[in-house]
Amino acid sequence: MSRIPPVEDSNFWPAGAEGESHQHQTQAFATMQELFRVMAHRPEVARQTMQLLQTVMRSGSVEPRLKELLAIRVSQVNYCHY
Repeated sequence: MSRIPPVEDSNFWPAGAEGESHQHQTQAFATMQELFRVMAHRPEVARQTMQLLQTVMRSGSVEPRLKELLAIRVSQVNYCHY
């Protein structure tokens, strides 16, 4: 539970990459909904964070699936629930 209350609006997702659907964003980052709901208090921060995550997780020479597994393992090692 965060110290800052999350935005309750069901349409809180920031605009993503060009042409990316709201549904795709919701599925891709569903495990971090509360984090983005807190960031939704500052839409410009949420938008930039979403773009950074998309760039890091989708581009480069490492497979996106391996990046996801690495993120999960790093979270486990650090006792992070996100």
